[in-house]
Amino acid sequence: MRTGYERVWRRWDVVAVVGLVAWLLIDLTGRTVFGSVPWPESVVDYRILYDAGRHVVETRQYPTLYPYPYPPSAAAVHAASAVFPFPVSAAVWLALTGLAAGACYLTLARVLGLHRRPGLLVLLPLAHLVVAYYFQWDMRSVNCNLIVLAAVLFGCAALAAGRDTAAGLWFALAVALKVFPVLVLPYLAWTRRWKAFAWACAFSLVFWVAVPAVLFGFDGFRDVYGGWVGELTRATDAGTKHNHPILISLDKATLFAAAGDAALAKGISLAVCALWVAVGSAGAAACWGKRPRDGASILAQVSLLVLGPVAVNPYLEAYHLVPLVVPALVLLVVAADPRRPVPVRAVAAVGFVLGLVILKASSPWPLRGLLVNAQALVLCGAAVWVTWARLRVPTEGNELPPAGGLARGLAALVWRFAPRAKV
Repeated sequence: MRTGYERVWRRWDVVAVVGLVAWLLIDLTGRTVFGSVPWPESVVDYRILYDAGRHVVETRQYPTLYPYPYPPSAAAVHAASAVFPFPVSAAVWLALTGLAAGACYLTLARVLGLHRRPGLLVLLPLAHLVVAYYFQWDMRSVNCNLIVLAAVLFGCAALAAGRDTAAGLWFALAVALKVFPVLVLPYLAWTRRWKAFAWACAFSLVFWVAVPAVLFGFDGFRDVYGGWVGELTRATDAGTKHNHPILISLDKATLFAAAGDAALAKGISLAVCALWVAVGSAGAAACWGKRPRDGASILAQVSLLVLGPVAVNPYLEAYHLVPLVVPALVLLVVAADPRRPVPVRAVAAVGFVLGLVILKASSPWPLRGLLVNAQALVLCGAAVWVTWARLRVPTEGNELPPAGGLARGLAALVWRFAPRAKV
């Protein structure tokens, strides 16, 4: 039987979820459906996916008038979504994008157990503060990054539940739609999840070999993959990187920060990449030879493997960073758990706040690539460390504390570090 205290926190849960859904719906439809540009002309990125997917399937060639660095497996999906007239297909893709955004939060809440204790769903809109900017870009452009993130999170949920076949399917699908999550596949072998790794490889063969072979034939298969390699070369060309109006790549940012000094810019880029290697190595050491079932650890490790390639990607755009919601929420969950050591929770809280502050820092657009790398490094590094430290001090079960524990835990943090008056 629920106490009055629990009923109050459950009401806050409802308020938090309703507020988050409203926030997502406004960002999804405010510009695309109700903006100044009429529907469907307001749709920017899906127009490219629609036209380019059909072009690749019909001509066996990649388009040359605009960038389309998607693999043939993704082109097949885009072409399949384009069987209807554009307004209908765009509406379906818009709805799918919104559903993917909601599914991401639903999956995170379930994997982390936030629904089991009153008041903890309030953490969802707090985590969204860090990534709302990136979510807005994807939903207003009607791209596919939230769909890819949903597939990755479905894979994490399946992995945490021991459903290796489903995990292999979802991870393979995510890589087939965008190559960024590709490091998740060797992660399965690294952590000795051999069955999930085998299924991921099998499904990858289906998406990358069988589907294009059936769709394009032998000669078309070779031509399409050759066109994709050429498209990747064009997308990473220095002229494209520095002249594209919305790219926020690391190379573009370092060249701006170095005032055009190419050698200095290269040194800064290498230093940032070295930091990513260090954080990645720490994460690899933390999970070597283990078969983690702890949801927070799986989410932190997988998000690091996805965000590292994203952050240093020469074709980085703002919506590619939607996976930052994962380490942001993991840090909030650890910071809110009063059963954990105070130093661990303090690191989690500081990491989250720093990630939020970096996002809000004002800077010239060409410098944005350095800021998002700093934000991603802080959030991913802190999430990997606190989940490792969290498991070093085991507690009874994996249940999260009730909201009363959340309030008491945050109060304990403040009391621990607040200045004391001398008596």
